[in-house]
Amino acid sequence: MPNRDTIAWGALVLAAVLLLRLPAFWTPILDVDEAQFAGYADWLLHGGLPYVSSVDTKPLGIYWFFAAVFAIFGRNDMIAVHVVTAFWVAATALFCYLIARDLGSRRAGFFAALFYAVFTTTYVPKFISTSIVVVMMLPLSASVYCVLLWERTRRMRWMLVAGLLWGAACLFKYQAGINLFVVAGYLMIARPLMLRGSGVRWKETLVFLGGGAAVGGLFALYLLSIGVWDDFVFWSFRGSAAYIEAGARLIGFWKNLGVRGGLFVASSLLVWILAGISVARFVRGRSKFSAAEYLVPIWLALSLVAVCTGGKFYGHYFIQLLPPLCIMAGLAAARLRRGWLVAVAAGMIIPAAGFFGARLYAGKIYDALGEEDPNSYRPIAERVEAITEEGDTIFVWGFATPVYYFSDRLGASRFLWCDWLTGRAPGTPQAKDPEFDTTEFITAGSWEMLFEDFEINEPAVIVDTSPGDHHDYGKYPIDSYPKLRDYLKSHYRLVERVDGADIYERLR
Repeated sequence: MPNRDTIAWGALVLAAVLLLRLPAFWTPILDVDEAQFAGYADWLLHGGLPYVSSVDTKPLGIYWFFAAVFAIFGRNDMIAVHVVTAFWVAATALFCYLIARDLGSRRAGFFAALFYAVFTTTYVPKFISTSIVVVMMLPLSASVYCVLLWERTRRMRWMLVAGLLWGAACLFKYQAGINLFVVAGYLMIARPLMLRGSGVRWKETLVFLGGGAAVGGLFALYLLSIGVWDDFVFWSFRGSAAYIEAGARLIGFWKNLGVRGGLFVASSLLVWILAGISVARFVRGRSKFSAAEYLVPIWLALSLVAVCTGGKFYGHYFIQLLPPLCIMAGLAAARLRRGWLVAVAAGMIIPAAGFFGARLYAGKIYDALGEEDPNSYRPIAERVEAITEEGDTIFVWGFATPVYYFSDRLGASRFLWCDWLTGRAPGTPQAKDPEFDTTEFITAGSWEMLFEDFEINEPAVIVDTSPGDHHDYGKYPIDSYPKLRDYLKSHYRLVERVDGADIYERLR
């Protein structure tokens, strides 16, 4: 049974999670990605096929997560998604506690959990959204803890469970795959080097890999059973490769890392300093530490590789660093003298309070930075809802997924956003350059698929967001695409323009 101090610290961590995420409990859409996840999940709940009714490059984990919450709490209930996410973050903090406790002390565990609760909120306003990475980190952190349970008990079942959890994490984002190298590097290199008499742990590595492969195999069988394996390969494997390749060609990697990575480090400076103290302690006294204590530094180092993949450095990518970073910081904080705890408290409270306050004025901050507030699409969506009926489908030209969410209408096409059709490369400077031609990045066959979808679903309304340059779609007017222009003229009439978006209603 946990003692009184453990309960008090646990309550503090949970309170920090809930308090710092309060704006998410009244803001349905914090990031346009959430609206896209909701739209995809909506199709799944309406019997749609993944990678056919709606497409994306990612595995299905995040869509199943959204669909499960909607199935329990109601269609498109994003507030419920945010509440579940808060408790999900608290559960991840629990595993940070368990890992740091086993490697150091309960005190180290408490700090690690509290750091995770706080520093998963200290970045841009949309940092507290339900991103793929924040959901992925629960099974990934639990997987690392199971490796430590194997180290403590030598029971192979823990390595199998670790592999299964790692496989589950990979269903959210392929970057979770890096933890295969984390575990293999620990079992086959670090552990034999640091623990005399211990050989390379081939069997344990293969069991871990087997657990992950079992999850991947079941996922593949599911896709084969519903007849979408080829679609999955096309959109997820080839699409991911194309996404990374486009980023590598168009993005200034080091500049992006310096700017976005630097801002993230500045926003979470305390844990970086404390983790640096832990690293220095490891370097100075290698022989004094158990082999298990090297697992977390390996996890942190290789997670940096995963975060750098593609070079776009979106804010939520950095969350993959936070569990190992907070654990290492917790180990250092537990050894500090009491006088230093004031500085630690300040290092948490100041950024936490600052970013909490910023979220209360997120709309004004978006305006000042020239970024898009997802809630600005409400007037467009409300007009679409007013002229359509429940069960109607709509199509939005551009990258304006909140229109689907706020209008409560299914997408008429598998393309919830139109980058596949235009070749727009999100997250690159060229996305905002009106002179840069993106035709070469158009997905092969996408236009034929669009009109196949229109023939089946017959959108009641088409919304063109290019006149208002929403999400940089001013450079992609419908008139530049003759087949879509002619389809619009022959089947639709312009109803009105709302906030820079032209709303077209299907002719009866």
